[in-house]
This record gives sequence, C-alpha cells and structure tokens, in this order.
Amino acid sequence: MPTPPITLRTATPADHDALRAFDARLIAEASLPGATPDDFIRFQRNFTDKALADTNPDSRLIAAVDAAGVVCGYIHLQPIHDEVLDRAIGYVSIIAVSENAGGQGIGRSLMQAAEDWAREKKYAALTLDVFASNEGARRFYERQGFAEDSVRLRKKVD
Repeated sequence: MPTPPITLRTATPADHDALRAFDARLIAEASLPGATPDDFIRFQRNFTDKALADTNPDSRLIAAVDAAGVVCGYIHLQPIHDEVLDRAIGYVSIIAVSENAGGQGIGRSLMQAAEDWAREKKYAALTLDVFASNEGARRFYERQGFAEDSVRLRKKVD
C-alpha cells in the first residue's frame, strides 16, 4: 500500500497544541542517572515551549502534515554560535515523528529540510543533541550522516 503524501510547511500557532502532543514521544527513551520521569516531563515541556516561542527570524519551525491535515511530525531549527568554528551554525533543537507515521520517510524529509535551511543560511555545520539512551534516534542520526563531536558524561552524586 503506498504511503500517503506528506507536506512540509511552516508551523503556525494553530499547530502548537499538536506539536506539544509529541513531548511524551520525545522523552520516551530518555534516562539519566538521578532523573525521574517527572524531571523529563518538565524538561520537555519547557524545551518545547521555548522552541514554540522562538521569534528569531533565522529560526524555522516546520510541520509535516498528511493529506488529512494531521500533523505527523515537526522540526525546530535555530542558529547557534559554535565555539570551535567561532561562527553561527544550524541546530536541530527538536525533531519528532508520530509513532504511527514512523518508517514513512518523514524524519528523513524533515532532516533534508534542515540541511536545506543550513545551506540557505550558509552554515558550515548542522548539530543536534540526543539522549545517549535513545539508541533508535542515534541510529537514525548516524544514517543521516551525523557523527559524535563531543560526549557529556554524568555521575549521580548522593
């Protein structure tokens, strides 16, 4: 059965509730020493709210919408300053695809939109963060050409 067409478009405030609904999926595989599920819920809610409130004209919030108008994924892109390169680069702050839309190429399409945006802005690199515990996402990013550039280590102190 063919995959229904997906359209990428700029997300609007009318999409925000649908985008917030991805929060649970974004933290489903997250784990850190000493962090509770409530910590992750609070973190993701705040992180998403910050992305949705981003007014930087160089940032992008892109929704993936199916033929029925249902948001089945999104990506938030923003410029950040890279200390090593001492210049602006692109940052994927959030990328999410609904569970029932997985495997349809939506994530790849959103990442292609991110690369197109980075090229348009003439950024030398595109970066993102992922919880080390999210092995599925890490494999997806590797398939998209991302490689580790630093590793944050954590130790719980009692």
